[in-house]
Amino acid sequence: MKSMKKYLIIIFCLCLIISNTIFSQNELCETCIEYTMKFADYSFHGRSFQLAGYDITMNLPSDFSVDSLTKENLFSCILSKEIKGEFIAPNGESSEIRYSLMPYKDTITILMKTSNGWYPWDKIAIKDNELIFSYDYWYCPPASIVDIDILDLCFTYLKDSSKWQQSDDRICDDDEAGDKWSLFCAIKTASIEKTGEYNHRGKVVQTTRFVIDELYPNHGYAHTLMDFNNDSKTSFSDIMQILNIVKERIETELIRTK
Repeated sequence: MKSMKKYLIIIFCLCLIISNTIFSQNELCETCIEYTMKFADYSFHGRSFQLAGYDITMNLPSDFSVDSLTKENLFSCILSKEIKGEFIAPNGESSEIRYSLMPYKDTITILMKTSNGWYPWDKIAIKDNELIFSYDYWYCPPASIVDIDILDLCFTYLKDSSKWQQSDDRICDDDEAGDKWSLFCAIKTASIEKTGEYNHRGKVVQTTRFVIDELYPNHGYAHTLMDFNNDSKTSFSDIMQILNIVKERIETELIRTK
């Protein structure tokens, strides 16, 4: 952890020359969402045109003032302190956001950890007490060795058809208690076992979504992994085929990026 923090500090210092250019809407990727956050009372509060009604906050320490409102100071604050915020839905319900820094596109950026996934910020700019950024809601992180460990544990959970839970509700306590696993709960539980936490847009779960989308186009699933798992046409061999393709793709990416 300390070595990673030192690495982030070094890269961060090298990135201070990045300009605060504000990017227009038509420069966003097809699956990107742009937010504009206003600074007041030691916090940012922002909203998006594309995702109207879903607000984001970032709470900053009391010594962070409008006079220190630069990208460099914001990054330093996030690096040195535990910065949190909220993701607020139109019905008023909220969930916690945790902020950190991460390497991204040959630089350093803010990582926004939400219950719906972990998203690196892109196109960050600060102007007139406003913080502007975008993120790709379909972001898939690069492959790592731990992804193979997660998949191997999934194969252990789903060692034969008697271990397959065909009625998934995305609540995994009963899967663990009964040692019977849906596709989603196998991946979620294995992710927590191997990394200590679950990212709903992690490499394994995202790649699984992509493979299902490719093999079963126009499927109409609202929750891809759950609905595919529960589909009466899905067999245990279909589940195994998906996991094998996911593992092959991640292994190929790891070899290619060595």
